[in-house]
Amino acid sequence: MASSEIGTLRSDWRKVPLDDRYRQWRTIDFQRTVLVVVRTVTTLTRLLDIVSLFESDLRIQVVYTHDPRSAAIFAAGVAEFLGELGAPVIPWEQASRTRFDLAIAASENDALHELDAPILLVPHGIGYQKYYPGGWVTSGMDPDRLVRGGRVIPEMIALSHPQQRALLRAACPPAAERAVVIGDPCHDRMRVSAHRTPHYREALGTGERLLVVLCSTWGPNSLFGTWPRLPERLLGELPADEYQVAAILHPGVWAAHGRRQVRTWLRPALEAGLALVPPERGWQATVLAADCVLSDEGSASLYAAAMDKPLLLAIADGPADTTVPGSPLADLAHKAARLDPDRDLRAQLAGAMHTHRLGEHGEIVERAVQNSDGCAEVLARLGYRRLDLEQPPGIPFFPPVDTPVTDVATIAAHIVGGRVTDDGAVTLARFPAMLGQVSASSENQHFTADVGRATLRQLQNAAIVHGGASGPGFDGWARHTLRQWPDARMVSAPLGTSGCVLHTRHGRRMTLEFRDGDADPRLLASLAYVRLQANRNLPTMDTLRLGERDLAVRITPD
Repeated sequence: MASSEIGTLRSDWRKVPLDDRYRQWRTIDFQRTVLVVVRTVTTLTRLLDIVSLFESDLRIQVVYTHDPRSAAIFAAGVAEFLGELGAPVIPWEQASRTRFDLAIAASENDALHELDAPILLVPHGIGYQKYYPGGWVTSGMDPDRLVRGGRVIPEMIALSHPQQRALLRAACPPAAERAVVIGDPCHDRMRVSAHRTPHYREALGTGERLLVVLCSTWGPNSLFGTWPRLPERLLGELPADEYQVAAILHPGVWAAHGRRQVRTWLRPALEAGLALVPPERGWQATVLAADCVLSDEGSASLYAAAMDKPLLLAIADGPADTTVPGSPLADLAHKAARLDPDRDLRAQLAGAMHTHRLGEHGEIVERAVQNSDGCAEVLARLGYRRLDLEQPPGIPFFPPVDTPVTDVATIAAHIVGGRVTDDGAVTLARFPAMLGQVSASSENQHFTADVGRATLRQLQNAAIVHGGASGPGFDGWARHTLRQWPDARMVSAPLGTSGCVLHTRHGRRMTLEFRDGDADPRLLASLAYVRLQANRNLPTMDTLRLGERDLAVRITPD
């Protein structure tokens, strides 16, 4: 190959040799090319669902592009996400000069008319439920984008339900004949992943707790926009050993404000144990793992309803102006129970979970998604027909949704309330020290702090200091720590995850271990504290009660 051709390859194709002139550079001699047009992180997550049906076929090369000339307001993070995926990316200039066998896009707002390819346009939410901000154009159905020069640009416009044909016909009559009903790939991926819920809960570190998931779309009327301190309030009102709180923010929130700023705004909640799901992946699995979902008028609320989750909407009465009237999302906004900021949050969550009926929102979901569990087959048939390739044998299927990856902080300090119940158990309720408020009726309230994570003030106020090692040096460390923090009544060190060793200010030393089940071993020190405060006697076997859960504990004096 001449040096000029090599230079052209390097500059034009960015090391993705698509043109047949460069076949000798390929290891796999593919027959067809598919272009994925990415506008935002949101659209990319939807496109990845669809591309999963084709990308392992040795006859197909999939490449990605995004157009920096008319970048979306929420375009931040696209290049980084593509890089993380290791996706082959070509510049828009090359994409617009290349013939592709199929192009797939999840937004009509890119210059799709510049592409030389049959285009499949899919929605990037659950159907078409929203207007673009400040107007009455349905998102995904902008007639000025769907039609150029009298020509309808997409060859196929995917709908999640046949009722959306009327919406498309009203928005852009010439495009209505291009409509194809596919169902919803995200919905189907979640359905085929439901059996993995225990795995997702394990990845989140939920354990035996109830998982409360906050889902916020973007914009000033979103849950995060109207109630940004809701995560903190939940963490301050829900006992940490009975509830876990996770938050899912629309990728548009991250793109508009930046990762650092979002995490900084949420820092008090993060330090109190909030599981914050990153925008690229994991949100579907987190919804599947939820015991209750708090949401707004974003697609996540419909997905939660479709997965039959107890649901509370943190919105004003009735749907917002940006929600398409008569849409399933509008009907859900009318029907679903509200989260009242002026009432006890824990009681509202308990009520939502207790009164939830299976299939409660089934009629609404059925009007949002058709071809349930059949979307992969419909999309594969459409795609391979347009690629003029024989479809591989077997039934097409979507892979399970991605496992959530979150960094959940270990809470550095707790406010603990505890008492001995009438049946002799010790019941405890812990709250993050920076947010929590123990009920005034709780007995034996005390403060605990981890020596390696807590602030100076938290350690100065702690009745129990956790940390150190349980080996031969524990006694010396305990005496030193008790001298250093004169208000501490005892110190503890963990025995793995199964127990702890304690040293009190009065010189008593003991080992406490869970006999069955498990929980944070730091709880055992609070159990001993409550017992000693109550009657100065410790049994050899005890019961730790966390909400409705009882754990047997063995206590051994040393």
